[in-house]
Amino acid sequence: MTMTSPLEGTRHMKSPLAKRDHEHDVSRRALIKWTVAAGAALGVSRGKIIEILEKTAGKETAYAAAESPTTRSFHIVAARGSLSWFTLLFPQVGIAQANNDTFAYHTPGQGAKLAGTDKPYFVGPDTPWAALPASKQFTGFVCGSANTHMSSPNPDATVLDLGMNNVFSFASGLQSSTPAIVPAIAINENGNRLTSAPLGAAAVDSAADIVGLFNSAASRAGGLLAQPQNATTYAVQYAAFAQLNRASGRSTQRSAYNTAVGAAGFLGTNLAAQLKITDADETRYGVGSGTPNNIKALADAMIVAVKAFQRGLTNSIVLPAMNDDPHGAFAGGGSTTVPPMLKKMFDAFMADLQGTTDSATGQALADDTVITISGDTPKNALTRTNWPDNSVGGANLMMVYSAGHLKSGWFGSMNTNNTVTGFDQTGADATFNAANTSKFALASVAYAIAKGDERAISAFSNGITVSGNFGRPKNL
Repeated sequence: MTMTSPLEGTRHMKSPLAKRDHEHDVSRRALIKWTVAAGAALGVSRGKIIEILEKTAGKETAYAAAESPTTRSFHIVAARGSLSWFTLLFPQVGIAQANNDTFAYHTPGQGAKLAGTDKPYFVGPDTPWAALPASKQFTGFVCGSANTHMSSPNPDATVLDLGMNNVFSFASGLQSSTPAIVPAIAINENGNRLTSAPLGAAAVDSAADIVGLFNSAASRAGGLLAQPQNATTYAVQYAAFAQLNRASGRSTQRSAYNTAVGAAGFLGTNLAAQLKITDADETRYGVGSGTPNNIKALADAMIVAVKAFQRGLTNSIVLPAMNDDPHGAFAGGGSTTVPPMLKKMFDAFMADLQGTTDSATGQALADDTVITISGDTPKNALTRTNWPDNSVGGANLMMVYSAGHLKSGWFGSMNTNNTVTGFDQTGADATFNAANTSKFALASVAYAIAKGDERAISAFSNGITVSGNFGRPKNL
């Protein structure tokens, strides 16, 4: 069961006034989507887009376009045991500190606990984002049950559900109020769709295919001009497009005035150029001729995500990652080669998010994006020999970059004596309970995506209070 959009309930209203208001809202959202696509294709900043919408469609529409009550989100699903790779980047504190070369941590004796985090947190040689302030470091949850092995098209049981909604669906539901051309995108694995991806998410086979997806989306958005619901909508769309062309400062765009179909094709062409993965991008992310395909695929998804988020084209991307079941990572040498590649890639991703500003909100994407990493099993942290699938205490993990909305560090722990420490509803250490810790973790992710708005997640958080326990109180 996936989360229902707040607009769904209005479809059943019988009142003529209610129907009129709903149709007006749908038209306005369509106008915003088309204008954002047109502006992105023409190279017009989102700030200028908002200004043009205010002139052509009024302050209310402009405000709706500029409003961003939720963050964007990037969800990494590491199945077939490959969540274990990320435990080498973001290790359990006790395991990393033990300096035991039989444990499944590849750099024993290197690194240290980071001062200033809310909960214990360890930074090793291959931990990304070590230079971020302590308050912006990853939040880790020892939560839920490990499942061996689940392929990425079926990740639901890896972290359980929150109010019958998994992390991807409630993210999409919360983000539904933020205009985007394609609200959510799910990258397939070997042609298989992520079955738990949010309802209505557009499916593509690779990050490169996202470019083609926006070509199609732009054409559909442009089709609104060819078949307008009413003359007013048509006039506003055309006026907005005219001003966007002027704002772009490109004389070559005049031909786009001729027909709506031509405009739609033009949008697709220009979006493709702006979203394209370049050689410079891949060099920055450390991708070269010797980079394994699964690592390159993850890097490409990050590259496209930044470009799409910057232009307001999508709110959420869900993707499979690694999926290579690294039993032989230590014996075969992968434990020394893969983590540095992942670190470089994650560091480049954060640098791009920090250096890219959304002109509509005035925020860097790093302050407006939530990243989650989950999977089927983190494998056993206490032995590197054939890196066994059974995790310590049967527990699972979720790792979250919350843009500072959550307390940093690890809630719960996997311990060197083969036990697990859990946490309660206040975030304090407690006896491990797989179901409860999963609910606390997912409510926290929802809280981060809702930018600390406890009321926004109350419909499905089942009375869990995140603020002050797992999350930082929202600044009002």
